[in-house]
Amino acid sequence: MVDEKLAEYRKRAEAKRVIKKVSFNRETERDILEIANNLDFSQWVKEKIREDFKKRLD
Repeated sequence: MVDEKLAEYRKRAEAKRVIKKVSFNRETERDILEIANNLDFSQWVKEKIREDFKKRLD
């Protein structure tokens, strides 16, 4: 019963998400790929977008 509720919760939460892909060239962008792999990349990108949005409003 608990597993079923958890599965339903995850299903509903996932339906609300949008996933955006970012591609990196392993040869020419190795440096930034290494940095991205060592970050909570999703949260970092969201923070940068919010910072940029705030700057545009000021």
